Amino acid sequence: MQTLTIFLAALIGLGAAPVAAHPHVWVTGEASFQFEEAKLARIGMTWQFDAFFSQVLGADFDTNGDGAFDAKETQAMKDQVFTSLKDFGYFTHLRTEGSDVERQFESVENFSLRTDAGELVFSFDLVLAESIDPISETIGLSLFDPTIYVDLILDGEKPTTISGADGLECSIEYRQGNEVANQSYFFVPQEAWLNCSSTG
Repeated sequence: MQTLTIFLAALIGLGAAPVAAHPHVWVTGEASFQFEEAKLARIGMTWQFDAFFSQVLGADFDTNGDGAFDAKETQAMKDQVFTSLKDFGYFTHLRTEGSDVERQFESVENFSLRTDAGELVFSFDLVLAESIDPISETIGLSLFDPTIYVDLILDGEKPTTISGADGLECSIEYRQGNEVANQSYFFVPQEAWLNCSSTG
């Protein structure tokens, strides 16, 4: 069993036994397509965890019990939980239309941690190893855990936004992706496709 699954399973009392193929953690995500010099350079993420998982993690990492996370507590959460997501590509899948090759992220920046109505919220930026020209490529983004341990959806007031796209006219189209199956459970991930043209 992979590192994150072991950690999460132990954290919510499931032990190291194999986990059934259905979600145990629910995440509502918001994504931002972030541009630099007219190319897609980053994906900004905000993840809000379900109340139960938030309570479990909060009890473990809010060491002073004040209901908030100071710099030391945030760093501990990053080191012990968030960093494990690197092995999973941060559950973030980015590709261009006509290609099954996923684009890689070089680094993560601006990790922060807060609570919203008692639920944990992670915010962070995924920096692309190579920026993408959105005029020559249509770019598709989806969030999912192929092990189906974590259920992620793009939702909230603004599921996807665009920033820094100066000189571009962009729109986002939502589609249904290809079915992902694991044992007796399957799901169809949501995809957000970015289409851009030059205004010049």
